[in-house]
Amino acid sequence: MYDKMTQEELLAKCNELERQVAETAEEASQRTKELSALMKGSKVVLEEKRFIDSARAIFDYCKDLIGATSGYIALLTDDGMENEVLFLESGGLPCDVNPSLPMPIRGLRAEAYQKNLAVYHNDFMHSEWEAYMPAGHVVLHNVMFAPLVLSGKTVGIIGLANKPRDFDDNDARMATGFGELAAIALQNSNNLDERSKAEQEREKVIADLKSALAEVKTLSGLLPICASCKKIRDDTGYWNQIEEYVSKRSEAQFSHSICPECAKILYPDLLLNKE
Repeated sequence: MYDKMTQEELLAKCNELERQVAETAEEASQRTKELSALMKGSKVVLEEKRFIDSARAIFDYCKDLIGATSGYIALLTDDGMENEVLFLESGGLPCDVNPSLPMPIRGLRAEAYQKNLAVYHNDFMHSEWEAYMPAGHVVLHNVMFAPLVLSGKTVGIIGLANKPRDFDDNDARMATGFGELAAIALQNSNNLDERSKAEQEREKVIADLKSALAEVKTLSGLLPICASCKKIRDDTGYWNQIEEYVSKRSEAQFSHSICPECAKILYPDLLLNKE
């Protein structure tokens, strides 16, 4: 086959093979970088406890891999109407927007929420969504939004912007993977919060039970009681009426009456009249 080629054709074939080898090597290098970044993000999910810390690390790995220079991670508010920004990276560009301003779910961002898919636009300043940008916002040459999906619902978003080259489908695929890691980190954080709350409630119940048990022990122990007036001496040495002492240490309530034996002594005339 090659013996019938001219020198020019053979040289062209060699150049083509060299180009294919270079492309294959570049693609392999890129796949290695992607795998390494995803592995680092996975490690963060396992190690970090606070979501804000996990989210920031995952965002940085994603941003650096894809080549974006700015972005943010935000969570959906309870009413489902706005983004609640955890942090914002401007990429060194001026941004005079008040961070406390609401970030409604609309425009291209709304598509990511509604479709549970990563979306991007490479000429954002000339798109229909540019009108939604508040005054003083950092210039967005291109943007990408990747969802954080839990139980089939987008509960947050990774925003990326200002990549020197255009975003592409592979960027969307990678951003989706990092969005999945961030969603897992969020779920882990929620589980830890719920477990912490349950442990606090358990400790309170134990403390209440110990307190109640201490009260029971006080009433079931040896009580110093006066042989004459029947007052009880407490731990401070003070003598209490028996009704007062018991009422303070239990749920018992007293209702006074007179037993038959005492009635005979105190009211003998009343009993004789009854007879």
